[in-house]
Amino acid sequence: MNRDLKEYNLMVIDLTENVFVHTSLPSANHAALRSGFVGYPVNPRWGIAKLQAWRTGRQWREALAQGEMVVRSTDSMLVPVTAQQEKKEKPPTTRNFPFPVWAKQVLNYSHTA
Repeated sequence: MNRDLKEYNLMVIDLTENVFVHTSLPSANHAALRSGFVGYPVNPRWGIAKLQAWRTGRQWREALAQGEMVVRSTDSMLVPVTAQQEKKEKPPTTRNFPFPVWAKQVLNYSHTA
């Protein structure tokens, strides 16, 4: 149970000067995460935890380059692109509400009677 609670303890760290991200990685691995994001090579003396943090940073950099992640302009936070964000960017289309045919028939019948 302690491990489950620890995974939700997110911190905001700076990947670069202008890019921030939420992560649950321990602070000892933040430098490796930044190194992977910036594109530095792996340090051969790193353990498994730092290597995984570096790999995560590299994956985030690749996702940003491919357009799978974006840096929000409001708070410079690195976030994944979601369908909801794409919908917000599209201008709303104005369409007339489709009125059912049966309702038109009922209205016409009541006006003629």
